[in-house]
Order: sequence, then structure tokens, then C-alpha cells
Amino acid sequence: RGWRGFIDFFNWHDYTSWYPYGRDVGRTAFPGLPFMAAFIYHILHGIGIEVNALELAAMFPPIMAVIAILFAYLLGRELGGRPAGLLSAFFLAISSGHIERSLFGWFDDESIGIPLMLIGLWAYIQALKEGRSQKGVVAYAVIAGLSLGYMTASWGAARFPLAFIPLISVLLALLGRYRRELLTAFTITFSTYTLIALMVPKLGPGYLREITILAGFAAFIILLSFEASKFLPANIHAKRLPYYVILAGIAGFAVLAALGTAGLPGFKFLSVLIPSLRHDLPIFVSVAENQLSTWSILFRDLGFQSMLMIIGIYYALRRRRDEDIILSVFTILSVYFSSTMVRLSTLAAPSVAILAGLGLAELLIGFARSLRVVALKPRTRAVGIEYYLLTPLLIGAILLFSFTPGAYGIRYPLSGIDAAYAPPTIVSSSIPVRAEVPAWLKALEWMRENLPEDAVVASWWDYGYWITVLGNRTSIVDNATLNSTQIGEVGYAFMSNEETAYRVFRKLGATHVLIFVTHIPYGQQAGVLLGYGDEGKWIWMLRIAVQEGHQLNESEYMSPEGSPTSKFWTETTLGQLIPFKPYQISGQTYHVYSPSSLKHFKLVYASDEPYTSYAYVYIYELVD
Repeated sequence: RGWRGFIDFFNWHDYTSWYPYGRDVGRTAFPGLPFMAAFIYHILHGIGIEVNALELAAMFPPIMAVIAILFAYLLGRELGGRPAGLLSAFFLAISSGHIERSLFGWFDDESIGIPLMLIGLWAYIQALKEGRSQKGVVAYAVIAGLSLGYMTASWGAARFPLAFIPLISVLLALLGRYRRELLTAFTITFSTYTLIALMVPKLGPGYLREITILAGFAAFIILLSFEASKFLPANIHAKRLPYYVILAGIAGFAVLAALGTAGLPGFKFLSVLIPSLRHDLPIFVSVAENQLSTWSILFRDLGFQSMLMIIGIYYALRRRRDEDIILSVFTILSVYFSSTMVRLSTLAAPSVAILAGLGLAELLIGFARSLRVVALKPRTRAVGIEYYLLTPLLIGAILLFSFTPGAYGIRYPLSGIDAAYAPPTIVSSSIPVRAEVPAWLKALEWMRENLPEDAVVASWWDYGYWITVLGNRTSIVDNATLNSTQIGEVGYAFMSNEETAYRVFRKLGATHVLIFVTHIPYGQQAGVLLGYGDEGKWIWMLRIAVQEGHQLNESEYMSPEGSPTSKFWTETTLGQLIPFKPYQISGQTYHVYSPSSLKHFKLVYASDEPYTSYAYVYIYELVD
């Protein structure tokens, strides 16, 4: 469609996803990421460089990661000079939390959201620099507003920096650091990103009522009261004016919330602040990256940098410059958010790397100074060699962790370098191994070449994007999880008996049903299900179906030990479609190949022969 596609995007109703109703893409998707990739694609073609669109999309995340690392250097340099900047860039480059979301092929909102967030923070700090000319303040504030505004058009998590800018601006004023440049920088930044947000169809004018934007208006009034207090008669009431405004603002928010005028962020965003809320929405919890982080996950994603970060925060807050306060508070908040949701480790990774870079730089500088002092002082007693070696050895041991390779049998990366040495999800068929497991690639190729063009494939929502984009066939649900009712219907079909499932799938317009199974073989006669496929996701099918009003008793399908009961294997459609059934062999439970014999589900494709792979994709045709 050429350049016209940018306009057509907003009128695009995609009937190849969420069949039969389709998807209003312009109003349900953020345009920032695809627009940036499309812009680069057209520019390259305009100057004669031929590039495949899918290849460009696959390369886009690593390119954006380089930009993020560059601005991590600039932010680190603001805190502690060039040494801190270089260490900040290095730490972000080896951060597991950052690498896992910027791998080749990870074409998702974070890939553009993180660099835009860092650009916005850097520009806002530059705008607040003491001694900056008025033109400089305005220029940097505009850059900050444009960056955060485009982030708003690209990623829902932009609500964090959009709420952070008003918060930190008011905090700086309360800490006695108010000056007119703060009001100017905030007003321009806030106005710019708000205007951009209002032009995003997914957000629209209603975004003005959300507390994220209302907080910006409140911050503007509070900062204005600080400015006004300087022109009032010098008395105690003039000094207290900003505090009266803050109290009035809190009361106003309470009233607006009670009246329902102030809109709250979506459930997903509220659950970041209050993690206990997510248990009321199974469809949200069913996504692995939305789970609460554990200490092991946090350490895996942030690593030793989390320890150096604490030292960095100490040095930053001891100086208490604007940039020190801004980045310290940002880091503390982002680490809290990453602890409430696994996915948000990528949000914390840059600021943790920057503060860790400052912490290590200060330690090394302090160590170098101590060596210099010792060298200049006349020796009165012998100094043990351990004095000179202890600090660099400790630092070296910590850094060595960043290069620790994984070992056989360890499913998760131990370091950032280890995390980088991983294939794209689809290449490994979503199994956490460093090898090509081509089950999905083969299945999608077969789907493109053999299924009728009007085929409609029903599957669990995890595979919808792959079916639609790479398989070039219509899907019923996908990873956007836009319609929980339709997802619940699919879950109910899988958890029902054959006749009910056939009726539900036909009602949804499906012609084929796809399932994904992971299984590790022990020889050629038995094996064990791994749980990465539908054999592990069925519990969420059940829970979401129950949430949507279907009567299913979880205890009848899951044993107290957490394994599927015999009812799951014999009375549910999914249990009967999975061709590996549990058998007791020598007192141990194994899963032995036993193909389905359901009359309405005819097997038309299997990605691999039994006991020859770790992953299997099975496609069944619905027959009368």
C-alpha cells in the first residue's frame, strides 16, 4: 500500500483474526511500533535498499536495543561522568532483563518503548539543568514530550513514565528545588505528550479522564502555586499555599473517583500497583509474563546489578542533585513494579544498570584514591597484599557472573550473555532450549501450503499470531486477548465432551482445530509430558471458561497433587486429542503414544513422528 498504508491502518478491520467478528485494528492496537518499522522500510526502499518486511521486523529489536544502550550511557554520564556512563552502557548490554526483550525476532512494544522512555528521561533531565537557557529548556522539554508521546502511541506501559514525570516534578518542588525552569519544562513536556496521546485511537479523548493524565493537570496546578507563592506577601500563608493546593487536589481526586469521573487505568495496570487484584481475572494470570516475580526471577533478570544499584542509589541521594533524585526514585519504583510482574523486569533493567554503573564507578574511584593515598604516605608498617587485591577481586568475581554460561539441564539463563544465546521463541517451539525444535515452523509451512484459504483454525490463544501471520490462515483467538468471552468459549470447547466441543467450534466457524504438545521421549515406547504445551495450559482454559459462566468443577479435573485426573483424559476433548496418555510402568507414570479416535476430529497433520521430538503440533479437521 506504500505510504497510504499509514492512513489505511486506522480503517483496517482484520477478519483473519478473532473470527467471525474480526478485529478493528486501528482502535485496538498501538500504531507506534508498526509505524516506525514501516517508515524505516519505506525509507530504505526509497533509497534503493531492498529489504524483506519480516526480516526488518526481526532485526528491529536489536537495533533499538543499541539506541537504548547509548542513552543509558548518556544518563549514566549525567550521574557520575564518563566512567559511570560506560559502565551503565555495559551493564545494560549484558542485562538479562533487557536482552530477553530485545532479541532478534522479538518485535513487540518494549523494543521501541524502552529507548523512547530513556530518551524522554534524558531530555527532561537536560531541560532541568541549572544554568540552561530558556531556549534550551524549551527545546529539551519538547524532545522529552515527543519521546514520551510516541511511547504512549507504542506501549501501554507508557503510563509509568507519564505518571512519573508529574510525581517527580512535584517531589522536586517539595524538596526545595523549585525554580521557574521546572514549571516551564514540565508544562511543555506534559502538554506535548498529552496531545499526542489524545491522537491515538486506542486511547482517544477519554484518556483525559484517566488518573495518569489527571495527575499531570494536578501537578501543573501545584507547580503553578509554587510560582505564585513567590509573588505573594512574605508570610506564613504564602509559603503554605502549595501544601493547601496539594490537600485540595487529594480531596478533588477522591470526589472525582467517588463520582466515577476520574477513570482508573485498566485492570492490568492496577494489578501492578496492587498485585492481589490479578487473582480475580484468570485470563490475565494465564499469561506467564504477568505472574508475580520471585526472588530467583528478579535475580535472574537483574543479576548482581541489583546489589551495585543499592550502592549507586546511596551515592546519588547523598549528592541530591535533580538528576540524582529523578533516577533514584525512578529506579526504586521500577524495581517495585518488576517485582509485581515478570514482564516489567525490562522496565527496570535500564535504570538498574545506570545506578549500578554509578555504584561501581564510585567504588572503583574510591579504591583508586585509597591506593594513591597509601602510595604517597610514608610507610609506618607493612601492608598485606590482600589490601590491594581484595576489592578488585571481589568486583571481578561479581562481573564474572555476567559471563557464566548455562550448564546442561539448566532451563533458564544464568547471565545476560547466556540469555542472548537463545533462539527466537518460534524456532525452539517455545521450549526453553538452545536448539532448533522445528515443530511450529513445519506446521505453519504445511498450513500455508495445504489448508484451504478459507480455513478457520481454532486453538488456544497463545498461537493465534503465528497462525494468522506465518500460517496465513484465519484464527479465532490470539495473543491480543481482546475478547475474554470468545477465549472462554474456546476453553469451554476444549474442556467439554466431543459433541459439545464440536458444536461450539462449529458455532465459532472453525474448520480445523490445532493443539500443541511437548513431550520428552524415553526410548521409543514411553516418555513424559513437559507441560509447555496445551497439556500444561488446560487449567487456564478451564478457569477462563468458568469465569465466562460455564459450569466446570476444577477439582474434578485436577488432583490435589496438581496433575490431571482420569476425567480430564477420558471426558474432555483436549484430553482425548492429546495423543500421549498416562500409563503406570514399574510404579512410575509415563505418557505413552495413543492416538485419538474421536469421530468429529480427523487428524490431518502431525509435525513429527511419536518419540522423535520434544514438541508436536497436531491439526485436526472438523468432520460431521
